[in-house]
Order: sequence, then structure tokens, then C-alpha cells
Amino acid sequence: MDPAAFYYMPLFKPGAFVHLGLSRETVSHIVVRRNAMMVYLVGHENPVHPDTLRVAPTAFHLARMPDRA
Repeated sequence: MDPAAFYYMPLFKPGAFVHLGLSRETVSHIVVRRNAMMVYLVGHENPVHPDTLRVAPTAFHLARMPDRA
């Protein structure tokens, strides 16, 4: 693995701003049930599939940490 490897992926967490169509919404909470993730938005009663939402990707830096003795 490249020591400076960055990975980009969407991060859905409470309070995050997402775009549903042309409207900007706020994530209320996330539920994972039977290997399916659903996102609940503030002010919406029904969950939304994450593929229908647009969110700026978050960068993750992966690096190996030395074992502590």
C-alpha cells in the first residue's frame, strides 16, 4: 500500500448537508438493516437510499501504525 494513499468516499453522519435533487437537506440519522443503509433526513418521515443523495466526498488517509510494545 502506498504510504500516502488517500481514499475518497461519501460520509453520511448526523448534521451533514446533502443534496436531494435541487434541495439542500440535513441528515438526521442513518439506519443499517439487513445489509442495506438508509438515510433519514430532518423533516422527512421516510428514509432515502444513499444513492439518491449527493454529498461532497471525505478524504481518508490510510497508513500503518507501528505496533506498540
